[in-house]
Amino acid sequence: MFKKIGILVSLFVLLALVFAANGFAYNTSAATMMTNYYTILGTEGIGTQGQHISTHGPAPSVGDYATTRCRYINVPNTQLGDYKLIYPLHLPNGANVTKVSFHVADFNSSGSLWMNLYSKNWNSRDYGDMKSFTLTPVGNVGDTTVTISNLNWNIDNNNKVYWIDISPQNSADPGQLCVYSIKVEYTIDGVFLPLIQRGG
Repeated sequence: MFKKIGILVSLFVLLALVFAANGFAYNTSAATMMTNYYTILGTEGIGTQGQHISTHGPAPSVGDYATTRCRYINVPNTQLGDYKLIYPLHLPNGANVTKVSFHVADFNSSGSLWMNLYSKNWNSRDYGDMKSFTLTPVGNVGDTTVTISNLNWNIDNNNKVYWIDISPQNSADPGQLCVYSIKVEYTIDGVFLPLIQRGG
């Protein structure tokens, strides 16, 4: 009997060593907050009407620069809120968004791109609640990156949906304001991640 117990103990020790070597062993650092990134190409934006146009109607035309993957609302002479590019956010439940960066083009000397963070209850007919916003500087600034920092935006996928909308103040040349990419930085408690991600 003692021999069998000794064999079982030896097997448990061996399994523990194998799991540890492959990064599956639990460690206290696994339960700390981990920083992750979610990136979106500009060409993933969905053209839609803004709240200033109508309660219903066709989606606006969008345009793309093939070589740079830069998407824009292809409608001249628009105002803030007329039309928008919508970027749905598919983030893990329990994530906390801390920073959102927008890499965009602004070759418009008088208009800007307005970037807004929105959420609403998934079964609501409301337009949504704006968490924060930023815009490109007025003037022809060319390629630029603008950032919303110091956010504390908790993701609750059980009850809400989340998205970014970007509205241009287009001139006669709508291609002067467009979106290259978006990077969302968020933290999540490591204890909720799968063991294979927490190892090491």
